[in-house]
Amino acid sequence: MEIFAYISRWVGNELKQVQASANRFEAFTILFLLAVALWPSMTPKFAVLVPLLHGLFLFCAFVLVRHGLAMIRPITAHIFFALCVSILAIEIAIHHYTSLHLNRFVLSLAFQPQAQDQIGLSSTLLYLLALIAGLAYLAARFMPWRFHLPLRRLIIATVLSLVAAQALYGFLLYQRDTGLLNSQRDLVFFTGLHHYHAERLFTPLFGPRPSNPYAQSYNGTASPRTGGDTWTVTRKRNLLLVVADSTRSGDIKDDPSLAPNLLGLGKRGFLSLNHSSVANCTHFGMHTLLSGELATTFGPARHSKRAHGLFAALAEAGHMVSTTEAQSLDWYDLATTYLPGAVRDLAPAGNNSARDDYVVAQTVHRLKHMGNEPWAHLAYFSGPHFPYDDQEIANINTYRAAIQATDRRIGQMLRELAASGLLTNTLVIITSDHGEEILDNGTLGHGNTLNDAQTKVPLVILGASVPTDWIRSHRDILPLVRAEMGAGPLRALPRATEVQTGCDYEFPQSFAIIETDGRVDFRLQDGLLALAPSTNGTTPTEAQVRRASFKLIQLLNQKE
Repeated sequence: MEIFAYISRWVGNELKQVQASANRFEAFTILFLLAVALWPSMTPKFAVLVPLLHGLFLFCAFVLVRHGLAMIRPITAHIFFALCVSILAIEIAIHHYTSLHLNRFVLSLAFQPQAQDQIGLSSTLLYLLALIAGLAYLAARFMPWRFHLPLRRLIIATVLSLVAAQALYGFLLYQRDTGLLNSQRDLVFFTGLHHYHAERLFTPLFGPRPSNPYAQSYNGTASPRTGGDTWTVTRKRNLLLVVADSTRSGDIKDDPSLAPNLLGLGKRGFLSLNHSSVANCTHFGMHTLLSGELATTFGPARHSKRAHGLFAALAEAGHMVSTTEAQSLDWYDLATTYLPGAVRDLAPAGNNSARDDYVVAQTVHRLKHMGNEPWAHLAYFSGPHFPYDDQEIANINTYRAAIQATDRRIGQMLRELAASGLLTNTLVIITSDHGEEILDNGTLGHGNTLNDAQTKVPLVILGASVPTDWIRSHRDILPLVRAEMGAGPLRALPRATEVQTGCDYEFPQSFAIIETDGRVDFRLQDGLLALAPSTNGTTPTEAQVRRASFKLIQLLNQKE
């Protein structure tokens, strides 16, 4: 013990003498970028101390790591600074335009098939980031304005700010501070204590956690229910499912001339411009569309190594399953999970228009050669998904022009199929995986906000022999197809409650419970449910919040 005490004193005395050298230009640049990145999380509540302490930790950690690299080789310190500038610039840009963060989910997008086409990545962006990093490196390299900090104090400040941020976060989590979880959504590069550990830490000190009617806990036991079901098909009908990516219905409501074909088809069957995709991104929206389940079961379905959903059931029942895809549905393993054994035709490289033209031509060609066996086919269009071919500027005019172009292609495809007699005994369903935000509320794209722009999509149903006016959302499509195939009874009662799930990696972290008397939004953080600001600007009553929270927890824990 004396040896350890001696070493500790010696290290402490040595650290007192050591000065950490830092470049002023680099330090002020990082401090400025951190302030911009953390600004959205700054609220006029006590929880604001968490982002302030977290920001202090990030800054001290940068100076500390930079000092260590400079001791090894000065050039590595400048490269590290340039890398940090690039990362912070990407984070600020992503959050500004999409309200998302540079986290596991966003990073995972870049590693999905055809990511450049799916999310609009371009070489211009990479060149711009390289330019930013290069300028940052040159500025730091040739502006050697230096200042010095005692290394011991820097280490202490780094450790204390980290401990203080985590302790305060844990305490507010234990207190069920709703402002904390909403602020935490905007925190950059932050991972806090799980509420389970926070409770174990603070309960002995302050007693049981304060009661809160909407701070319920989710036990994490969700598992897919319909996956693997066997359908006994008694009516040999064909199925044509047409999905046009990123098509919201609000623009068609405002301007019917955008979709004369869809509206005309709707007069011959069922049309809804108030249909809910339930989710606001492709992998969650397609999961619900094909499985009839909330996105809470997406992760278990993806990793179960079993086929799920209506196409899997029809394939097992003897249907010939095929797809034509403008963009690959290998996105988050959708094809593997929901299209087992399908004959897949993938559009060759090209812009969205060329890919969608391929879907039209190949769908007609494929279905003409299906034979006499019943078939189930998915035609997946890029539709009005960004980018808009040669007009990569995202604005409402280019978006609406893309809706018009998609409507023309779908109309052309169905006319050719009808002329060939392929729709005689076919159930046709036309919809979208989710909607889109075109700077309506200052953000671009989808996956960030559960509002009508991102979740309300058109729905057209042709050839149905059972009632369809009860259909409200993607959760109702599988029961409809099942009833049409004579594989189960029709559930024709509309749900009194609509549930929406916000996009994330594999499990949603945001939810909306929509009932006839209003809407309640929630955030889910480490299994803890908390009230979130409403997207429609209204404030729910305590009774609404209490009722909605218990309904959501029942759904999450599979007690529906």
